[in-house]
Amino acid sequence: MSLTIVADDLTGACDTGSLFAGEGPVPLAIWPAAPIRAAVSVVDTESRAAGADDAVARVARVPALAPATRYFAKIDSTLRGHVGLEVDALMRAAGLTTALVCPAFPAQGRVVIERLLLVDGVPLAATPTGRSAAASSSSVVDVLRARIDRPLAWIPLDEVRAGAARLTPRIGRLAGTVMVADAETDADLETLVDAALGSGIAMLLAGSAGLGRALACHLSLLRENVELSPGGRWLLVAGSRHPATCAQVAAARAAGLCVIAAPDAPADDRHAVARRLAAEARTLLERESFDGVAVTGGETARALCEALGADAIELIGPPRHGLALARLSTPRHPALPLLTKAGGFGEPDLFVSMLLAVAARGSA
Repeated sequence: MSLTIVADDLTGACDTGSLFAGEGPVPLAIWPAAPIRAAVSVVDTESRAAGADDAVARVARVPALAPATRYFAKIDSTLRGHVGLEVDALMRAAGLTTALVCPAFPAQGRVVIERLLLVDGVPLAATPTGRSAAASSSSVVDVLRARIDRPLAWIPLDEVRAGAARLTPRIGRLAGTVMVADAETDADLETLVDAALGSGIAMLLAGSAGLGRALACHLSLLRENVELSPGGRWLLVAGSRHPATCAQVAAARAAGLCVIAAPDAPADDRHAVARRLAAEARTLLERESFDGVAVTGGETARALCEALGADAIELIGPPRHGLALARLSTPRHPALPLLTKAGGFGEPDLFVSMLLAVAARGSA
């Protein structure tokens, strides 16, 4: 069995790919770098912010660049990006006619009930994330219907809760459709994966790190709760302006951590901001000694990899839900620890509790 994980941004590629590191580091390629052949590999197409045609073209090339017996489309848990178009493009390129889609990520408060994507109990379109992305609907089915010209089906929560043994034949009858499934817990996601793979139907699984975790568990590849190596000093590069990240930045500074943050920069083009933060981080890493770098925001993480001239990225595992520990190989740093996180979640003391604990273990 070989598996290729296809993600549309770097933090998503990291948080999902790292879950599959149970048998060793997972290689990650950032577009347009060539994927590395491995039992499990990750391709970051960097297509979330790309135009629709460009996003489709990139995703459609993945099966030729990274052929596999199974594909997992990592989609955003709040449906940002070209979700429907990319799911359809990957299905066509991989020769698949069936897909199971569920963006639920229960560990971060994202669930799907009655086809509606809820974020901390609020329908997506009514949340700040949904409003900023101009989400037209909270219905996963409606979002896909607008972009996928394929038969759509819905698997309600009561059918999921009936268990994999009863759900498997139901999925078999839905072959040839794009199935949208309800899920409220990690157990629900595990049932969906068990039933989907138990059906024997070749299909695309598409979801967030929640569904990714269930797949990794089913394949006996799951790795979780990875500890950061004891060491003294980390640099935090915060490229997100999300309120959750702003609170984390404030707490990190108050605790004495070294921080470079987007809220300190003018709110101009986000690509320019990411490049500016990455350049500043590169200068600090050349001038001072750090034991690792923590980055929030996919755009900033990619810009940092480019600024440092990273020629290889290996995913080690997740220290916590939604975080990923990786190892960068750069000309100046052959094995630089990199901790990544998407911008829109996490408690205010997330980095303080993690990085100061690492420093304390190092001192001990």
